Amino acid sequence: MFPARVLNGIDGQGGFDKASGMSDASEQRECEAAKLTRHEGLGGLEMLAARYRDHAYALHTHPTWVFGVVVAGVEKLRIGRRRHLAPAGSIIIVNPEEPHDGEKGAPAGWAYRTCYPGATLMAEIADDLELPELPMFGEGIVHAPELARAFVQAHRLAGQALDQETAMLMVLGELVGRFGDGKRCDRASDGGETTRRFRLYGELIAADLSAGFDLARLAAAAGVTRFQVIRDFHRAAGMTPGQYLRDRRIRAASALIRTDMPLAEIAAATGFADQSHLTRVFKTIKGLSPGAWRAAA
Repeated sequence: MFPARVLNGIDGQGGFDKASGMSDASEQRECEAAKLTRHEGLGGLEMLAARYRDHAYALHTHPTWVFGVVVAGVEKLRIGRRRHLAPAGSIIIVNPEEPHDGEKGAPAGWAYRTCYPGATLMAEIADDLELPELPMFGEGIVHAPELARAFVQAHRLAGQALDQETAMLMVLGELVGRFGDGKRCDRASDGGETTRRFRLYGELIAADLSAGFDLARLAAAAGVTRFQVIRDFHRAAGMTPGQYLRDRRIRAASALIRTDMPLAEIAAATGFADQSHLTRVFKTIKGLSPGAWRAAA
């Protein structure tokens, strides 16, 4: 259990406030626990409730947006090129394809609730708000206590499908309306050439995730030096080539885990040495084992 000094709920009174919807009994009992659920009425929206003391997320990306609220402790994380400390009550926002990680920012760790809306759901919200584009966000951490509390309350309505659908749509709409700018966040780039080469690297990797890749192979394909390959990945993705490759392998494995394909075969198909290797890396990015992820699906 987190010590009392770390359990600073967003009601500002310290500890958890049951009435405010900031915690579950399970969030108080376990030091390392995570549960993934999906809401079909929201397009299969994935929602994760977790508390971690020693777990650390490796740098990774999502094809979706990420919205979350820290409900206890402190998370230390990088979003894009910025580093943050997110104490209880912080709202975390990550744009699609934006690299991010996460680990404890206090000795006892942190607990949080997140969701991962895709483009279809976000387009519906943007259309309702009459936005010209899909919403993008310039700030990775925002502070809005009432909105954070509403997000957690909506997140906790598992099993109450209509209520949860309504509450989550209202909260996501409020987040977009208040903090979205409708524009993509800028990433450092020299424009056309970096973009062209990075697209080529991505196509090569996606074509055969089980293949071995090294800098020389990517450099030869693009007609540049190995040092340029490293710079291209840093400028275009904010990741090293190895981090990008691992991220794409896990994303492909996540899709296959939703099928009946054996985990050992998934590991081989996506470039992992064996099932144990897949499991270790999967947990550093998803926070759950492949088996737990499959069960939630």
